[in-house]
Amino acid sequence: MAPRRRDINLPPVTDGPPHKDTIKSRLLVDLVGIPALLTIIWLGSVYYALFVALFVMLGLREYFRLIAKGGLTARRLPGYLAAALLLAASSQYVGLLPGGGGWAMLGKQFLTIVLLLLVALQTWEVVKPAQSPWQNLSVNLVGVLWVAGSGACFILVRSADYSSLDGQVDLAYRLTLALYLSVWVCDSLAYLFGRAYGRRKLFPAASPNKTVVGSVAGLVGAVILMLGLGYGGWLPQVAISPIDLLVFGLITGGIGQLGDFAESRLKRDYQVKDSGRLLPGHGGALDRFDSLLFVMPAAWLYLTWAVF
Repeated sequence: MAPRRRDINLPPVTDGPPHKDTIKSRLLVDLVGIPALLTIIWLGSVYYALFVALFVMLGLREYFRLIAKGGLTARRLPGYLAAALLLAASSQYVGLLPGGGGWAMLGKQFLTIVLLLLVALQTWEVVKPAQSPWQNLSVNLVGVLWVAGSGACFILVRSADYSSLDGQVDLAYRLTLALYLSVWVCDSLAYLFGRAYGRRKLFPAASPNKTVVGSVAGLVGAVILMLGLGYGGWLPQVAISPIDLLVFGLITGGIGQLGDFAESRLKRDYQVKDSGRLLPGHGGALDRFDSLLFVMPAAWLYLTWAVF
């Protein structure tokens, strides 16, 4: 009989200051990783889509490992297949793959993939039932939608057609980079202000080191950066209005932090400090993109319903 999650004796999660070797590892990864990521964002097109596909598959791999540690059964085959189809549908919509259609076609494709995944997972639980079939089905379904569904929005935001807003600049690149930068500023300010001035914890059950002061500083910093990029000309106001800038700042500084807390709560639930060991000193793919997994879907929805 597979052990239930709360019965598994895993080492406690520690949240002390990083070790010197960890700091060195982080710096080395940053020196190589940040320029590489900025280059991929700038290149866009199929290069960015392939990067997102790699990240999504690695993130799903980490997620499946986490739930397996918790005594559940990871349904990897239908999960990976559904992820690939979601990414392909978004790539087809933005013209990276042939045969793309409009918004209605994208919606039909996404709905079809999700329903097929649901049927596949239900079938799996009948043929090879886990100890808790419905819990197992739910956890697998949510994981694929979270990682792969959100990953598809990375591609949509970067490769959508913004020519109706401003055909003079590469607005897709500029906005995508702005979202990344704003999330990074939010994370950095939340960490620095939280360590220096933070006393009251925000959500200790999810992340005991996150403070109210740090969270507010991150939110304010994200909004200021977005407004600065707009008024500084990086995001032309003929395409992105001041209200849009404010909303994007709230998305990166507010919803982005919710993504961070959600992934932290997942790790706490399974008593691990990092989702994986992909990047020395940084953890896994989910650790690096947890905020953006909430930011990109929110940004795409806002673009679709309020900007385009």
